Amino acid sequence: MMFIALIADIVASKQLANRQQFQAALIQTLERLNKDYTQWLVSPFTVTLGDEFQALFVREVPIFEIIDQLNRYLAPVTIRYGIGVGDILTTINSSISLGADGPAYWHARRAIQYIHQKNDYGNTQVRISGEEKDVYETINTLLAAGEAIKSNWRSSQEELLVQLLEHKDYSEHFNQQDLGRALHLQPSALSKRLKSSNLKVYLRTRHQAQSLIPKGVDP
Repeated sequence: MMFIALIADIVASKQLANRQQFQAALIQTLERLNKDYTQWLVSPFTVTLGDEFQALFVREVPIFEIIDQLNRYLAPVTIRYGIGVGDILTTINSSISLGADGPAYWHARRAIQYIHQKNDYGNTQVRISGEEKDVYETINTLLAAGEAIKSNWRSSQEELLVQLLEHKDYSEHFNQQDLGRALHLQPSALSKRLKSSNLKVYLRTRHQAQSLIPKGVDP
């Protein structure tokens, strides 16, 4: 059976101004995501080290939406994400993401180690890995393109995505009138901000990347 493992670590965690406060915010965020995305979780988000956490999901999980939610809640801290797709060979603990092992976690670890070495000058903090290397290179190209778009956003442009995440509307086909009302923007001002942000292109790359994740074959 195919699973998706996510391993994340905090960039320069030891240099955080208020490490204790951030740890509390991290735990609160993980508890919230465990609740919001419970239908896709196999093992919940768990802090494994002081600056690292992980979770295990069914293959259909909207993994890139979850990553953007994490970035939203934990901003301005930078987080690396390694995503692995594959089987789990050991017993899975449904209460805590510790102890399980197998290709899903091996690939996730390989992906995050790659980011440590090559991250497009700090712009790319997400990578996915699995057995079908050509497919995953295509997915990673899409992810890097999206990361490049996002790296140029100003705070007003980031707010566009934040509002969509707030209303669980993670799609390029969002309702612009609803978004404009939420941001108190006139249609012309919203259109200008959308154009400059390339938000719809960003969301398109994420959904295309999601659609390309191999489904595998259940036993």
